[in-house]
Amino acid sequence: MYDRTFGTEWDDLAREEAVERAFALGVATEIDRERPTELDRVLDAFESAYDRSLVELAYDEGRTKALEAAAESADADPQTVWDALVDGGGTPRVAPVSAALPGALTELSLTKRPREGPPSSLAFPSMLRK
Repeated sequence: MYDRTFGTEWDDLAREEAVERAFALGVATEIDRERPTELDRVLDAFESAYDRSLVELAYDEGRTKALEAAAESADADPQTVWDALVDGGGTPRVAPVSAALPGALTELSLTKRPREGPPSSLAFPSMLRK
């Protein structure tokens, strides 16, 4: 299913594409029960430990989501699980990037308005308030 959707003829990958492929590889691993060699190729495409860890986290997230989807469905045939998690164009139906990024990075937003009032470190403890 992975080979049909993504293909394995690539030379360079952007981080986002690698994370999407890793998520799909995680799903495929749980369906087929074997670790694909394609994952090693995707990991080898990046030199930085940060990028490699994002790819590994997306892979683990794909495996987790596939296990959950199989457990929720009474007739967990591989194609049903694949279709529930990855669309025909190869885009994950759930966001592997937000799942793969640390929480502090996903909650960070420049569009949020700053909190009003003093920072919590300067506020009185609740026991000192009436």
